Amino acid sequence: MTAEFQGLFLILSIAVLAPLANRLPALAHVPIVAIELVLGVIAGPSVLGLVVNDSTIDFLGRFGLVFLFFQAGFEFKMKDLGPGPLRLGFLAWLISLAASVVFVGALWALGLVKAPALVALVLPTTAFGVLLPILRQGGELNTDFGRHVMGAAAVGELCPLIFASIALAQEKHHLHQTVLSALFLLIAVASVFLLATLRSERLSAIILRWLGDSELLPVRVSLVMLLGFVSLAGVMGMEAVVGAYAAGMAVATLVDGTRAQALESRLKTIGAGFFVPIFFIASGVEFDVSALLSSPGGVPRLLLFCLAFAVIRMAPLALYRGVLGERDLPPFALLSATTLPLVVAISYLGARSGQMSAENASALVGAALVTVTLFPTLALSARSAARASRPPDSIETALGRCSDAIATRVNDLLAAAMRNLPARW
Repeated sequence: MTAEFQGLFLILSIAVLAPLANRLPALAHVPIVAIELVLGVIAGPSVLGLVVNDSTIDFLGRFGLVFLFFQAGFEFKMKDLGPGPLRLGFLAWLISLAASVVFVGALWALGLVKAPALVALVLPTTAFGVLLPILRQGGELNTDFGRHVMGAAAVGELCPLIFASIALAQEKHHLHQTVLSALFLLIAVASVFLLATLRSERLSAIILRWLGDSELLPVRVSLVMLLGFVSLAGVMGMEAVVGAYAAGMAVATLVDGTRAQALESRLKTIGAGFFVPIFFIASGVEFDVSALLSSPGGVPRLLLFCLAFAVIRMAPLALYRGVLGERDLPPFALLSATTLPLVVAISYLGARSGQMSAENASALVGAALVTVTLFPTLALSARSAARASRPPDSIETALGRCSDAIATRVNDLLAAAMRNLPARW
């Protein structure tokens, strides 16, 4: 028990150190989650060996992942995003998925992957919950750029979540899991609509008054809703984070736009102050750098997947030329390629079930760590330069040329496929 408390003490010390480090001028533009991840790797067995990911930290980290998606659920406000960003986000995700299928199909043909469906779903994912604090920190959350990023991120998180549960089902049970997933989504949507009918000024006043009591009953009820949806998702073969997302949307339905919206702030305090930092730090602690480096193909696979994350999300950039400026497109692609929670969840579940090799799971998680630590920093720096009307530097110019070339090539391939489609039929 003493060792568990010591490990938790060290992790929470890192959680305190990360925002302090973020206040240093040299790290001011680096997302806090990136600092937490890097500090977790340094403190973990791969470097200093100060922290070991024991059962207690593992559970708290997994609950932090659940709470991250819970927060994302009540941060997802369709009316604020608007139908335009969501529609473009869905089309962009479909194009990215098609590019991912082609890329992973080539790797599968070469014998480099044995779970092509899972890897193809992982590569076009976007971390909606991770991008929320990053965009808020960069002052982009309420801009047109930020709304389009969040539209792409929302689709890039929800769609892979749903399909991953089906892909992870055991052989010959995919149809069964598809029915269960559809049933869970139906229950979740029905619950949200039911809660919408309960919204009233009287209920808001009651929630607000109870928030002032020492028992904080609305917070307790919200946590019961969270665990209820998570448990239901588990029973129906869905990932826990899908249930957490649904629970967050249910809470938002009751309180969003009312006086009781203070409930969301209380829940964010619990998540951002304790559970969510533990998830990111524990992810860094758990990442086995030595195993990745000792594997003959570990580093090349990691670099290949890093490139794939970026390239696949650059593929649909042509869709955004009418709504975003030219200098906004490379930062948009980098933020859209920022991912971690789903990669960790799907990769480790795929490895445990034997559907994905341990080498590919480690390389995918390592590449996702790179996207979270590097991509937002580059994107926000480019956005800062664009807002200040500074001429683009060499990195920004290279990213722009690369994104243009990739988007143009993908458009040519899709146009050729559409021209040949009637003839094949």
